[in-house]
Amino acid sequence: MTDGAHPCRLGRQEFSLGKNRNYQYVYRKGKSYPSRHLVLIYTPSKQLKVGFSVSSKVGNAVTRNRLRRYFKEDFRLIRGKLKDGKYIFVARLGAKDAPHGTLTAHMRSLLQRAELLKEGCGFDKA
Repeated sequence: MTDGAHPCRLGRQEFSLGKNRNYQYVYRKGKSYPSRHLVLIYTPSKQLKVGFSVSSKVGNAVTRNRLRRYFKEDFRLIRGKLKDGKYIFVARLGAKDAPHGTLTAHMRSLLQRAELLKEGCGFDKA
């Protein structure tokens, strides 16, 4: 840990989609998987990259940042089980009132439904 980064940090440079053009590419070329509280948009790629989108319609800045933190933490815990590609998780209006556990369950079910988990990597029924 010589770079001074927190051990639980997502790794902005390593896993972030980054610029707007990357988001636009995934929105244009990707496949969409909706659920009640969020939408997953995925396109195959050689690297694992992720982005989180929470519209101002969802709530105020505190609410949007809380949802982003939830999504980042959930992604951090499961990133080793995911296939390479570009992922965008888009929060829906109902996400602001949903507890963290529900959002986690929706994220996991979307990834399973889209068959984006590596072979032999499933989720426990916890």
